[in-house]
Amino acid sequence: MITLKENMRLVYDHKVPEFMPFMTDFNSAFLVGMDFVNERPEVPGVNKDWFGQSWTWEELSSACNPTPGCHLLKDITQWRDVIKFPDLDKLDWEGHAAKDTANWDRENKFSRITIGFGLWERLFSIMNFEDALCALIEEPEACYDFFGAIADHKIRLHELAIKHYKPDVLIMHDDYGNHKNLFMSPKSWRELIKPHLKRIVDSVQSQGVIYEHHNCGYFESIIEDMLEIGIGATNPVHISNNLANLKKNYGDRMVMVGALDIQMYGNLNVTEDDIRKNIRDTFALMAPGGGFIPMCAVAYSKFDDVINDEMVQCAKLYYGPRPDEGAKVDLLDAGIAVVKR
Repeated sequence: MITLKENMRLVYDHKVPEFMPFMTDFNSAFLVGMDFVNERPEVPGVNKDWFGQSWTWEELSSACNPTPGCHLLKDITQWRDVIKFPDLDKLDWEGHAAKDTANWDRENKFSRITIGFGLWERLFSIMNFEDALCALIEEPEACYDFFGAIADHKIRLHELAIKHYKPDVLIMHDDYGNHKNLFMSPKSWRELIKPHLKRIVDSVQSQGVIYEHHNCGYFESIIEDMLEIGIGATNPVHISNNLANLKKNYGDRMVMVGALDIQMYGNLNVTEDDIRKNIRDTFALMAPGGGFIPMCAVAYSKFDDVINDEMVQCAKLYYGPRPDEGAKVDLLDAGIAVVKR
């Protein structure tokens, strides 16, 4: 039987795997920390990132969001006067990489790192969200130049991360959609973001690493563009997209990670039967032909065991037996191991 790593390689090569891949088949690290990759301070309280933007921890979402009313920038045309880029070479790359990868099984598992906050996310973190949307329409040239500068920063950041972590997959967060549509018009995305995103993807792939794009929410109207610039994997493939259409038309070219209705899982009125049916239906739709890695990115303690059990049972219906057949597999791991520093 092939290893977990070899099986995951089949998935990312757009081939049918020998057995159902799980998120726990990865070595994973989320590069974050106020003393390290401080794109966003993921700690309780009110803290600033390395650009000087203030963030406030929110208990309900267990994450930081820009502090209300405290944004670095009002006028996008003034970004050069406000944004000061960090000196990435001064970070303790060797020390953090050694600590974060100490328990990685590189021989048997695929390795992935995640670095948050891409081009659009950076803009709407330093500006009020509505102002950022208006800037795309009112000052497209300034936005294009800003995205270009952020892309340069991300390219250098990724180069250093790849050098020291040596991952198989690098994931960058950049959410382009809400529950129903893109935040901007596809035209604006193609003109202002796509060229710079392509530079990022090209840079990652030139170093022999797979680029995977994280985009919560809707993205279906730009999936052809994503494929065109070399993106062959995305997560978490939210149900706001037409999953049947995505699978039918792009399942052999785009690895789709996620696809489960995790919002439904957290509904106060949801039942065990509801969750089991959603998992069975999702596997039946997404698993045939490969290109699918099931992911439940949020753990709901009430149904943890139910989700785990149903996913393990469904996995037996597709491809061949897993090497850990019969063992309990923690499928609620989003594959992003946040290192607490």
